[in-house]
Amino acid sequence: MSDLPANLRLLCGYRPSISLVARDLGVNRSQLNRYLSGTSTPRPPLMRRICDYFGVEDHEIRLPQSDFAAIVKLKGLASDSLSRTLRTHFDRIAARNDPRIFQLTGTFFEYYWSMSTPGRIIRGLVGFSPQDEHLFYRRLERIGDPRAPVRRHFRYQGLALMTGDRVFMNDYEIGAGIEVTQTILYPDYSFRWMSLHGVKCGVSANRDHVPCAVRVFLERTPPRANLTANLRRVGLYAPDDPGLPPYVLPLIDNSQSGPFVFSAHGHDVARTGSRGSG
Repeated sequence: MSDLPANLRLLCGYRPSISLVARDLGVNRSQLNRYLSGTSTPRPPLMRRICDYFGVEDHEIRLPQSDFAAIVKLKGLASDSLSRTLRTHFDRIAARNDPRIFQLTGTFFEYYWSMSTPGRIIRGLVGFSPQDEHLFYRRLERIGDPRAPVRRHFRYQGLALMTGDRVFMNDYEIGAGIEVTQTILYPDYSFRWMSLHGVKCGVSANRDHVPCAVRVFLERTPPRANLTANLRRVGLYAPDDPGLPPYVLPLIDNSQSGPFVFSAHGHDVARTGSRGSG
């Protein structure tokens, strides 16, 4: 008799509930129960998805129970308390996610004063894409003149959530994997999702790695521009560069807004509001 059902039950025991596993895998609860009882076996595509979800290999999940339990322990998958705690906190936050955030789907230019190259403005590219019940994004920065070959690239992956009419973006740099940034944004007040502004917190990309906070502005890319055209505009700009939209400067001005806090609103932004490309 196959040990697959028992091994599946072991893995599911490290998740908060069977219903959550079924939802994450995209199968109904009764179907998953048949796999757990051994009355049915997942087809190869679903089996690959199950293995990826739990972080095991296909040949491992078919091993005898004792051998598989040892592998689970070795991989740290049995650290039940930590995984449950993290998942519980994440689910609580995700449950409050405003569905309007999926209107962000698409690409945006991102502008802010460079943390590692003083006096220059970064124009980055952010692409938002939905996956199941979440909105993920990728962010690209090129540290150099956009009109010349650039060797320094930084790529980030992250998750966007919306609560209280504010967008929270959390990402990490996938190259060295040592930088985590957070961005909190105001959508445009009509919720047309053409532009957003707020504050980004991170560290400089030079050797000093200084913690910084800067104002940031996101603007949806032109509707007819393809990815290649957008990428050609990504890079470092001087503030008087003709390729930089003139309305960007007051939106990312980092003049003190205190004396007690660094506000997302600069003086000009507070008076005029954000301008979008639409």
